[in-house]
This record gives sequence, C-alpha cells and structure tokens, in this order.
Amino acid sequence: MMMQNIYPSFYKNFKCIANLCEDSCCKDWDIDIDSCTENFYNTVQGSLGDKLHQKLVTDDDGERVFKVENGRCPFWNRDMLCDIFIGIGEEHLSETCAKFPRVKVDYSGFRENLLSFACPEAARLMLASDDSAYADFGSVEKNGADGEDYMSFLLKARSRTAAMLLDREVPFEYRLADCLEFNAQVQAILNGEEPAPLKAGVQNSCRFILDMHTEFEIMSERWREALKCILNNADALEVRPDFARDFEKFALYYIYRYYLEAVNSGDVLYSMKRIVCAYIVTGWLDADFARKGYPLPRMRILQRYSKEVEHSYENTEALNARFDSDPRFSIENLIAMLEDMV
Repeated sequence: MMMQNIYPSFYKNFKCIANLCEDSCCKDWDIDIDSCTENFYNTVQGSLGDKLHQKLVTDDDGERVFKVENGRCPFWNRDMLCDIFIGIGEEHLSETCAKFPRVKVDYSGFRENLLSFACPEAARLMLASDDSAYADFGSVEKNGADGEDYMSFLLKARSRTAAMLLDREVPFEYRLADCLEFNAQVQAILNGEEPAPLKAGVQNSCRFILDMHTEFEIMSERWREALKCILNNADALEVRPDFARDFEKFALYYIYRYYLEAVNSGDVLYSMKRIVCAYIVTGWLDADFARKGYPLPRMRILQRYSKEVEHSYENTEALNARFDSDPRFSIENLIAMLEDMV
C-alpha cells in the first residue's frame, strides 16, 4: 500500500535563504547529529575534520550534538554560512540541518508534510497563504487499518475546528472560545463519556499565562526582556484588532501540526490550550511592540514564539503539566477569559 503524502499549498515554494535569514536555525539550538552523519564525520580529514571531531559531543540526554557557543553553532561562520556545507557539501549535513524546517508526520496510510513556523522564511509563506492552503488535509484516503474510525473522527473534528477558526463573522476571541467548547465535547467522546454543557467559568486575568512563560527555558535574552516588559505594562495592553488575521495562520499551523497527536495521547485539548497561550503572549507582545514602533515585526513575534516555546520539548511538557494541574486552565475558565477580552 502506497503512503499518501499530503502538503499545504505553500510547501513547494520554500527555499532556504541562508545568510539573508534574520533568525537562523544555526542560532540558539544545539544541533543533533544522526549516527550515519557522525560515521561520515569520523572519516573527514584536515582542519575541518579536527574541528568536527572536537565539537561533536554527547549532551545530558545522551544525544550526539554540536553544542551552541555564544548562541551559535560552532560551524556557522562570520559570513553567516555553514562551514560544513562549504567544506564537504550539502549532502553531508546532518538530517536535522538538511530537513529543517520541513516536518513529516506519519500516520497509518498517510503522511502530512508541513513547514515549521520557527523558520522566518517558512513563517512568511504561511502568513501570506490563503484559506485554501490546507485544503488537501481533508482528503485522506481510508485504508481499512485498525483505528481507522478513531482517526476518521479526529480528522473530521480537526476540519471542524479549522473552520471555526476561520469564521470571520465572529470576533477571534469568541472563535477560540467556540473551538475550546467544541473540543471539550470531542474530548468527552474520546473518553467514552456523554458530552455535557459547560458550567460557568471564573474569569482570570491573563497575567498568570504571561508569568508562566517567564519561568520557561528561554534562549534569547531579547525574548526574556520582551516578556518582562509586557508583564510590567500588562494593565495598559490590549490585543490589537488586526492581530487576529495573522494569528489565524499560526493557529491553523498549530492545528494541522499537533491536533492528531491525540492518536497517541488521547487528548485534543492540549493543542487547543497551547494555541490560547500563544495568542495571549504574542498578542500582548504585538500590542507592546506597536506602541514602540515594532522593534520586532509581527512575523518575528510569532516565529520567535514557535522557536522559544513550541520547539522546546521542556517548555511543551511544562505547558501540558500545567494544563493538567492548574485549575485556571479549565476550559470554562479559559472561555471566560477569552470572552472578557472582546
């Protein structure tokens, strides 16, 4: 049986812009090195080979990596180009470097291919895309495999969620609230329960979400200072009306990237609650940067959130743990918080 590959419409247009990129994937991250690439690096001679052998180390998780030095991959040179690419060719980049920002997620009988919002060029493509960008993601062919009914249910729920996010007759905060309420019903069905009406929630200030993000693992001091600034000015900030149109694209990316993780986790609400957190933090950052004349453009705010939070395993796990333990993250409370923002 052939694997069905599914792509968003903008996928084929991506091309790395190398040293023209304003936030390189060669910054901030340790670079994972797969075993095949390591075996080849062990054969490289000369000064490049010596540096490859010296810089390839084992991290605390037992992974083989190039550790960042002063926020940079040790092979990212002063011209903001890769010495490995230059010295031994693109074909000898590690799998991580060769594939990013391309993301492949395999399910039974089909594979979804996406781009990561953590790449500025990929983020630009997603922000410029139209509402039909993910049209093919509803065209999965059924294959009769075990679990098909479960997957079919999730695919339909994901499509319904995406449609709710794009209903521009409704203020965006209400759309997010509707998505939360709908997915609370989806979650009840997944749990084998009868969906029940939600109770009234307690309206909490968004500040606890901002506080939480300052406690996360943070790579960029500029990001840390930006978070502190919005905390200091929280009472004066409101999400700008035009922010929702760009955030829609980020939310759709998140839905298509993470919603189907419920196949393994059994939980569709993790992805929805993470979208709400992203909206609060990036929306307030956008409002703060607007009054400063945008020292960091809107695209970069969303892209940086992806890099700092979404792409950090530790931060994602911290979010999910708080969703499980902190009653302020109940669906009812989040809905009350969002509705109070309108």
